[in-house]
Amino acid sequence: MSTNPHILVIFGSTRQGRRGEVVANWLMDRLALRTDATYEFIDLRDISLPFFDSPTLPVYGHLAPEAERWAAQVERADGFIFVTPEYNYGYPAVLKNAIDHLYLQWVHKPAAIVNYGGFSAGYRVAEQLRLVLIELKMVPIREQVGISLVPGVVPNVSDKPDSPSGAFLDRALEKMVNELLWWAAVLIPARERDRQDQD
Repeated sequence: MSTNPHILVIFGSTRQGRRGEVVANWLMDRLALRTDATYEFIDLRDISLPFFDSPTLPVYGHLAPEAERWAAQVERADGFIFVTPEYNYGYPAVLKNAIDHLYLQWVHKPAAIVNYGGFSAGYRVAEQLRLVLIELKMVPIREQVGISLVPGVVPNVSDKPDSPSGAFLDRALEKMVNELLWWAAVLIPARERDRQDQD
């Protein structure tokens, strides 16, 4: 049985014609080269959650029936990489909705953010998302990857791998994933101790 952390990569855009698929594909291609964790890709298009309207909050352990499969996927994960665009200074409603359907499944797990957008490369969205992750008792890490999809702006995932911007992104990604896995290794036994204390 593998002791490597299991990382859920959550793609937070469901927009028609979304440009973020190039980002998600680039990320998963790079993660496939690593052997220090397992990486599972989740496209929120495939989750099909209704807008959260439950009368009982997930913080009390209640799950809406339509969120049970989603909860099981998040529960199995030891950490997360959120891939999100920046829409009007924020992140998509579909991502917030997917987050809000759960609570206990997120607690005491590390999270990294790969943000993308225009000239700002989506960095502003990461600051908003971090606030939500902290409220969920998650550990959002400092390292992140920001990608501009404006043609000619560096860094850009469409550049050749040996270009200066491609090398910059690879270094940023390596730092981010290394930090994420450091926290995952620390928090896995801590969560196990919590479970034993509750038994």
